[in-house]
Formats: sequence, structure tokens, C-alpha cells
Amino acid sequence: MGNTSGAKYKHMMYNVSRSSQKSGKKLEKALARYVDLIKKEADQGETKWIYKTKIRAQARLKKMGITEKMVDAVLTKKGLLK
Repeated sequence: MGNTSGAKYKHMMYNVSRSSQKSGKKLEKALARYVDLIKKEADQGETKWIYKTKIRAQARLKKMGITEKMVDAVLTKKGLLK
């Protein structure tokens, strides 16, 4: 007969949105995070925290397939790059 208690489907009863999309704006948020880091670097200089976070942000952009050209477009739109 097998396991009829439904134990292998227990997760379906507790978490309804288990496999749903968490964020639809991941690319925008990643770009915004990187732009904020560049702003902070311009104001404060290169601190250890900014250096480490910038490396992680660049890796995230690379993972998502965001090119340097796309980043430059956002920076010129915000008026940070001439």
C-alpha cells in the first residue's frame, strides 16, 4: 500500500508559494545596488567595505549577464558618467 499518510506532500500544505517567483525586478535592483556603491565610493573614497561589496556586486552583474555597456547607460542616465 505504501505511505498513505501524505508525509511526502506535507510541504504543500504549509507553504503555498514555495516555487513562485520571488522578485520580478532582480536586474533593476542589481544595477541600482551597483550605482549606489559607485556613488558612495565617489563621496567617501574606497573603503574596505566598499571594495568588498563592489567585488560581490560585479560578480552578481556578471552572473545575471549585465554588460559594462548597460551599466554605463544607467550611469549616464543618472548623470554620474560623462
